[in-house]
Amino acid sequence: MRDKLKLGGSEDTAALLGIAASLWACGPYIVSGPIWQTATGIATAVGGLHLTRKIHRWVDGGEHAIRTRVDLPSDPPILKASHHESLPDAVLLGYLTDSGEPLWLPTLGDTKRPEDPPNDHMLMPGMSGVGKTVAASEMMLQQIRAGGGVVFADGKIDSGNINVLWQMLRWTGREDDLVVIHPGDPSVSNTYNPILYGDADEVASRIMSTVPAAGNSGGVDYYRKSATQALSALIAALQRGGYAYTPADLSLLLMSPSELDKLPNLPGIRGTPEGRVVALFINRFRVPNKSGGTMINVEKVKDLFGGIGGRLGLMGSGKFGEVANTTRPDVNLYECIMQNKIVYLPLPTMGKEETASDFAKMFIGDYRTAVSWIQNLPERMRPNPSTLVFLDEPGSYLSDNWDRLFEQARSARQRIMLSPQTKANLDSVSETLFDKVAGNCATKTFFQLGAQETAEFAGDFIGQRLGVLKTLSESSSDSASESSTDVVGSGAAGAGAGTTEGEREQEMYKVSPDDLKALGKGECIVSWGGSSTFHVKVPMVSFSDEFKKWAGKPKIYAPENPRRPRPYRTDYGIFERLEMVIKADQDYIKAQFPAKQEKKADARKQADA
Repeated sequence: MRDKLKLGGSEDTAALLGIAASLWACGPYIVSGPIWQTATGIATAVGGLHLTRKIHRWVDGGEHAIRTRVDLPSDPPILKASHHESLPDAVLLGYLTDSGEPLWLPTLGDTKRPEDPPNDHMLMPGMSGVGKTVAASEMMLQQIRAGGGVVFADGKIDSGNINVLWQMLRWTGREDDLVVIHPGDPSVSNTYNPILYGDADEVASRIMSTVPAAGNSGGVDYYRKSATQALSALIAALQRGGYAYTPADLSLLLMSPSELDKLPNLPGIRGTPEGRVVALFINRFRVPNKSGGTMINVEKVKDLFGGIGGRLGLMGSGKFGEVANTTRPDVNLYECIMQNKIVYLPLPTMGKEETASDFAKMFIGDYRTAVSWIQNLPERMRPNPSTLVFLDEPGSYLSDNWDRLFEQARSARQRIMLSPQTKANLDSVSETLFDKVAGNCATKTFFQLGAQETAEFAGDFIGQRLGVLKTLSESSSDSASESSTDVVGSGAAGAGAGTTEGEREQEMYKVSPDDLKALGKGECIVSWGGSSTFHVKVPMVSFSDEFKKWAGKPKIYAPENPRRPRPYRTDYGIFERLEMVIKADQDYIKAQFPAKQEKKADARKQADA
């Protein structure tokens, strides 16, 4: 929509006066001459040029091509294109509010300028419900249409998101590429084991990401390192023996003294370097028993692994367990990325916040592993187009090592969009995390901001410009006097008033925090490359009711008989033999500590003797 043509201000006034004066000067009552004619011609040309450019801009899109409550100018677009033209290696974000021109963001740095950021990440702060997911949906549709892959981690469950993704895939003919990991509703989910793939150190680090950071506590840091080493040794032993495991299996192993005791002697583990290393760690938990031998002290095991085992246990039970408790998962995240799949992860953070957060952190850890594997591939084998990764509402599953992900994912041809509500979402994890992440995102897209601190950060980041500050001051005065010695009563009175105007140059916000808080729905301020600023209106992707009816409900593809991944040859299966394990633990403890009745009998025998 276009606003009406507006005229006003010093520039427009000067232009109109120039034209009027020129016309008046051409009348018969004004002295003529070549110098005067030249001067009036120049005045007419300058004034006419200004108004012509103003009207031309209004006709072609104008200074207010799109109606908005915040009137902010935009720099020239990065890439020039018509409204009906598509550009390769670029994504359409929206339209400039002042001119109506499309804003294309390059995804491979192909802008003929070597200083432009290649294949860059995007930081997208904004309140909930102001258009962030709409903007991401527009970019995901373009990515899907181009044949690229998408990873969409949704920090809240919105039933409409999966339907929109499905409709996009139906529209582009890519229905078989949808992968859903839905721990809140296993009936519409593929199976996915977040701790099955990767070497022992990668999996151990993935599990430990669920444990809060140590901060400045030396004791907590020692605990984390000890637990990480022990987990790595246990997982390495299971992998060497070819035993596939689930979160529930690993949880029970960490809590079962009988299973820990026999782990180093299992077939495939006994006598191997991994078997000897895990035996060394298990021996740290051994204490003398009554019969002169040794036993595993259950309390020591719980002190080291209790919290971790409990987290894995929650993930291996209930609806989460229906998705994650498998040794033949449908989803291998690395393969999904390499095959340009559309991976959607909705998280039930409202009702199951802790478990959903732990699940998401392990998912991100799995994604980090996949990125590291892609980095080891030749350039020609990395994803093309680059994978679009949208991390929406990440406040519930952030961790302090995300800055490394943004630093290195670019080389694996991954474009990450991070969409927190406020700066505080990242500050709660680490005081420096927001700055580190922002430093690795040359494109910042600020939607309406509700927090003053975030708005001030955005205003400072977008930068300042040299502007003119106008001041207007008024003054008034009244005075009266009367002589007390004058019989007649003489006196005097006076009054005065004045107005003062002033101007001075000073640095001013390009976009003020108040403007950022006043943006309308679907509007955003884009800062690109640290130098260009754009005021953008984002279009909304929608399909007709007829198409939605034709598209139907989402269908999830899952292999009928998925294979157990390498290098696993059999299932560890502790969860399937849970009753046997419980009885074995009871016998194990009973053998080391006689029952109260036996103790009393021994005491009576000693007394009789």
